[in-house]
Amino acid sequence: MHYLSLIFIWPIYLLQAIWVKKTTLKLPEPKGLREGIVRLNHADDSPLSIDTEVVSSSDFNTLSILVIGDSAAAGVGVETQQQALTGQTVQSLTALMDQQATITSQKATIESQNESPTAQARYHKLKWRLIAKSGYSTQNCLNKLNHILSQAHQISADTVIISLGVNDVLSPISAKTWISQQQQLCELLYTSLGCSQIIITSVPPMSAFPALPQPFRWFLGSRANEFNHALTHWISNSSLPCEQLDMRESLSNATMAEDGFHPSTEIYQHWGQMAARLIQLNTDTDTDAKTKANHTPANTVQK
Repeated sequence: MHYLSLIFIWPIYLLQAIWVKKTTLKLPEPKGLREGIVRLNHADDSPLSIDTEVVSSSDFNTLSILVIGDSAAAGVGVETQQQALTGQTVQSLTALMDQQATITSQKATIESQNESPTAQARYHKLKWRLIAKSGYSTQNCLNKLNHILSQAHQISADTVIISLGVNDVLSPISAKTWISQQQQLCELLYTSLGCSQIIITSVPPMSAFPALPQPFRWFLGSRANEFNHALTHWISNSSLPCEQLDMRESLSNATMAEDGFHPSTEIYQHWGQMAARLIQLNTDTDTDAKTKANHTPANTVQK
């Protein structure tokens, strides 16, 4: 339906696209660290620069998170990285894991005489890194990661959070091509970084972007929905450890940044909280499985 409108009103779309590009406020990427380490179970600790403490990528007790993508991943719309997606995710996840560690410790004390094993807190540190840039499309991000890996940079991640799609919707590519690029990106993350969880954020509801005039806003919103439907279908049929994070309904009335195009602090906070919950669920499942494996009775035959 939305593509049929191109036959009749493409000149209007073109003029409005030019107008948006010229008049939309250009916001910078926020200041702050793009990588760091946080000690879990130490609520008063502040993030540490990777340069001050080296953590092995194979450290069993360190959970590593990588955030990749476009200007939203980079945090455009707020002033500091602490307010942006990466900072909000780290803060929320740290709080959740500290809370879980306290509960686990209390259970262990109560059940100390019980033969049933209680899962112990696996992770003691949280390592995070941000690789994102304003204007990045999925292909740009794929090229960037391939370049980093070709330079023999050590990079690994247990969980990857992806924020891509807006610039792809703004480009001429089809949803089919975009999904193909997403698949290539996720395969690279899985095979080269060894991640066990890939969280792909849905394309935001561009039909609600105040910076976009009608009918151009409706057209881009329709394309964004098309891309999201294709993403949902692909994830449901993929063997890769991907899951979709969709905030479109839970933040339908949220205020955006002053440019009318990027997330506000409120949106970043909600986004980070949702991502943190998904990561915690994944780590809880992994920890429970390992706990059961480590407490298999000695006389049990493994087949």
